[in-house]
Amino acid sequence: MSDINLTNALLSRCAAIPGRIAQAIEGKHEEELRARPLPDAWSIVEIFAHMRAVDDIFTPRIYAILVRDSVALAAYDERRWAEVAHYEHLEIQTSLRLFTLRRAELINTVRSLTLEDWQRIGIHEEWGPMTLQAVLTFFIEHEEEHCAQIVAINNAQS
Repeated sequence: MSDINLTNALLSRCAAIPGRIAQAIEGKHEEELRARPLPDAWSIVEIFAHMRAVDDIFTPRIYAILVRDSVALAAYDERRWAEVAHYEHLEIQTSLRLFTLRRAELINTVRSLTLEDWQRIGIHEEWGPMTLQAVLTFFIEHEEEHCAQIVAINNAQS
């Protein structure tokens, strides 16, 4: 796959995440969204709170890589971030609307990048040098994993 096709595929996958979540939770009642499938497993609300926190961390990283050369990327505890932001306590439809708008802004920004932009580097304090493409790939794969969790919980409840 060419670099341009790979980039376009990444952007399509990234843009599709909010819709995948919306489809998975459509028609769900609050108690279903907050129900844990197992005592030590996350509920749909908890998974999405985690996804919001990761988005809060990764989206600024993407912008930082674009505007600064070899920018330092701090490591964060995304679970603690979700707790501090109280995402779990927000009404999920409101939270999803905000997530969707933010994602649209990100896609709009990165859609016009050059191939050189995708190779820009950020230096993560734990993982070391990462290209913008690698950061976005990690981000998308992480979100897709959680979308699959949400779908699996949804299917188990049906």
